[in-house]
Amino acid sequence: MRVLDSQFGSLAYKSLGDGKEVFIIFHGFGQDQRDLLPFSKILKPEQRFLFIDIFFHGKSQWKSHENPLTKSVWAEILKSLFKREEISKFHLIGYSMGGKLSLLTYELFPENVQSMILLAPDGIKTGLFYSISSYPAYFHSLFKQIVFKPCRFFSVVNGLSQIGLMESSISKFVQTQMKHRSQRAQVYLTWKVFGGIQLRLGEIIRNSRKLKTPILLFTGKYDKMVTAKNLERFSSKIPHLKSHNLPVGHGGLIQATVEFLTKNKPTPN
Repeated sequence: MRVLDSQFGSLAYKSLGDGKEVFIIFHGFGQDQRDLLPFSKILKPEQRFLFIDIFFHGKSQWKSHENPLTKSVWAEILKSLFKREEISKFHLIGYSMGGKLSLLTYELFPENVQSMILLAPDGIKTGLFYSISSYPAYFHSLFKQIVFKPCRFFSVVNGLSQIGLMESSISKFVQTQMKHRSQRAQVYLTWKVFGGIQLRLGEIIRNSRKLKTPILLFTGKYDKMVTAKNLERFSSKIPHLKSHNLPVGHGGLIQATVEFLTKNKPTPN
């Protein structure tokens, strides 16, 4: 495990392979770099995979949750990573929240990105989990109550699920990701630090069309949180983007994507 220290925090990551062709890989919310290690199955001798721990996940640490992550700060952190690992060009792989970070990285460094593999990426049709810090300050006390005094919140979630007003998969996600106090704290801190970042999707689309950046987009047929339909407005504007809707839910998409890439061409080049 390697750690990149900065004035903002420490970014931990695992490097596999010794090749010059670099892939930077971001996991989803509530995970760490180990959850994306199945992608090592498609690693070639000439390649090197960097599995990143997102801040507040794994061994990565953010110094102050009162200072949200900004695009300029993320660019500075990445430049330090590029310098340390001697990276000029690279590929991106991102799952869920990691997909949003992949898109953000592409927004900031489009000329350096050789391809993207996106698995149910957040940030295109933004969900509640990653938009909270952009709400007015008086909402934060409400969200803090949900996180640290969750009994009423769980009762509402269960009630909505029982009467059919909330998808069972979404209810299950809430229950599993917020079961313990430490998990709920992680939710709140992630909201606070990452939530204010809004992608410039129009700019991302224009650059991907101009540069013909190869993009593979994977969604799950049974995923109720990030659906192919929700992403269609984005994907339809990039003619060369290749979309695959696999017969799994949100949680099964990583393994299903790896299996697909193993059987088919492993990169979108």
